[in-house]
Amino acid sequence: MNKQDLEKLKGICGKVADSCIGTRVRKAARVVANHYDKHLKPAGLKGTQFTLLNTIFMNPAATIGQLADILGLDRTTLNRNLKPLEGKGLIRSGSGKDPRTRTLQLTKEGTKLLQSALPLWLDAQSGVMEVLDNRIKRLMDDLGELEKLGNLS
Repeated sequence: MNKQDLEKLKGICGKVADSCIGTRVRKAARVVANHYDKHLKPAGLKGTQFTLLNTIFMNPAATIGQLADILGLDRTTLNRNLKPLEGKGLIRSGSGKDPRTRTLQLTKEGTKLLQSALPLWLDAQSGVMEVLDNRIKRLMDDLGELEKLGNLS
């Protein structure tokens, strides 16, 4: 490549760096995830683990596949994230209506931990809400629209 082509490429790549929605969303997601992790640390949970406990509590008869759909995760990722919760005795699995499926529910310890972590989550949530102020409703609506699209292509 000659110098002129390199400069042109650099200009285009600069525009990409400044305007890439994917990069901005991933960066914002990491910032928000770290914020929740910090607030939930006293309960011994990460934000992802809190979300799993909450989702299982709200969907006690859901299969792994249904939980994966609710959370927007593939089953392999979900199973990997469930292992530490199972190892700590916070969730237990059982057979679904079809013996080939597995359902999850919180144990007594898992329910207690979820309950004790809720004030920490509320504190983290209010911090995010405070930063986003009145833009939160529009943001949640916009994110919901993106989720409905599923696959943008």
